[in-house]
Amino acid sequence: MTTPPEAWQSTTGTLTDVAMPRDATASPQLSTLAQRMAAAGANLTVETPDSVPITIGTGASAARVIFHRPGAVRTLLRGDHLALAEAYLQGEIDVEGDLRQALFVTDHLDFDRRSRIREVLVWLRLALDRRRFTRRSIAHHYDRPAEFFLRWLDPSRSYTHGFYASPDEDLSRAQKRKLQYAIDALRLAPGMDVLDMGCGWGSFIDYAGSRGIRVHGITLSREQHAFVSELIREKNLPCTVTYVDFLDYQPPCAFDGAVFMGSLEHMPDYRYLGRFLGRHLRPQAGAYADFVTTREGRLAGAFLRKYIFPGVTGYVELPRLTATLTAAGFPVRELADDTPSCAYTVRDWALALQEHHHALALVHGEVTVRAFLLYLWSSHHFLATNRTQAYHLVVGRTPDG
Repeated sequence: MTTPPEAWQSTTGTLTDVAMPRDATASPQLSTLAQRMAAAGANLTVETPDSVPITIGTGASAARVIFHRPGAVRTLLRGDHLALAEAYLQGEIDVEGDLRQALFVTDHLDFDRRSRIREVLVWLRLALDRRRFTRRSIAHHYDRPAEFFLRWLDPSRSYTHGFYASPDEDLSRAQKRKLQYAIDALRLAPGMDVLDMGCGWGSFIDYAGSRGIRVHGITLSREQHAFVSELIREKNLPCTVTYVDFLDYQPPCAFDGAVFMGSLEHMPDYRYLGRFLGRHLRPQAGAYADFVTTREGRLAGAFLRKYIFPGVTGYVELPRLTATLTAAGFPVRELADDTPSCAYTVRDWALALQEHHHALALVHGEVTVRAFLLYLWSSHHFLATNRTQAYHLVVGRTPDG
């Protein structure tokens, strides 16, 4: 396990240690917020319509945040994270330089506003029509042209975290290490059959299939299904891909293993998962999964739920997952904390997306690119400050299978 860089560690200081706003007429709320962000390590300049620039932090300013309307400043001071995000999406707020610096503000925003009401509504919709709700959720995020994602993913096209040996390791090498780890952990060999639930753009299908492993991928994204179908044809892989809901999937064979790479976030019914594995995995088979979790509950914040992952998607509930799988006959063989690796992964995705910002905005729209930049950099910040965590998990009926 790698150690987070020094910049991630919590910083403390007195008010004399941080730069204060240079405008003596700045509101007390804004001054207090600036002090708190500086104490946490932020270094940026904030410009509002009603005051001279506010300098935050003792180091060189790495970002310039420009509030174009007084209403956007009032949104900030209310602490409403969704309204603040939407102001950024609509261009009422611009960020020049390192967006990460501005995201220190998320430590002081309200992410729980009306959360209980929203959670009740989500589970009510699930009970009424789970399959339709899930299809719409998946389509909202994934059913856009593959080119949008492939411009900032690495060549493996893996849309889940890699395993980094060091913070500055190449993303492609980290992803290859993760893919090979899954094969080794499940003791997969040529000729074996493996389920890939939520196969994405064929990362595991391509890697394992080229090694003679028969991977059977499923997806609820029509864009991904078309992309992976063509990939299998082009490379003549011994694999299949099916457009189907996991709840409706009828496997063509018994499996020698199963992988869930970033897909358990879309699958809240862990009891069904345990029953499925019990019915369709061979006696010595196991399962590999990687995912993001949090101690604060399953539902993500309102911005992510509205613009990135609506519907059933949310954080994996780790204690409930492991308890349910153990009760189903699949005790944990390995559980490892990948939080730094996940932070490095989304960092590298965000940097690549920034590089292609203009070109992608011309095709897919400025709001879409800003939404994904905000999603990736906020994910990095939450992982870096341990508000969210990432793990990989290996389970099996026997200690070695």
